Amino acid sequence: MEDDEIMKKSGIYRYVLSKDLRDLSFRTFDKKQKREAYERQKGICPYCHKHFELEEMEADHIKPWSKGGTTIADNCQMLCRDCNRTKGNKY
Repeated sequence: MEDDEIMKKSGIYRYVLSKDLRDLSFRTFDKKQKREAYERQKGICPYCHKHFELEEMEADHIKPWSKGGTTIADNCQMLCRDCNRTKGNKY
């Protein structure tokens, strides 16, 4: 595929096919941000209020991207896997 054709693609295809991945935002938190959120919460999931080990939790945005949230440490929370996968029904 030619570079001109790649630039005509929209959405994720432009980033997957492009050689220049600088604009790509994965919207994920890094290990340091996850650890900081975990320690701030003392390992407690804010939804079910149970304690979990770091490896049993997943990072999530406190204020979602759809509402203007960003991937910064202050917007990171750690949820247990079950709560992270079902939280959409709790908002």
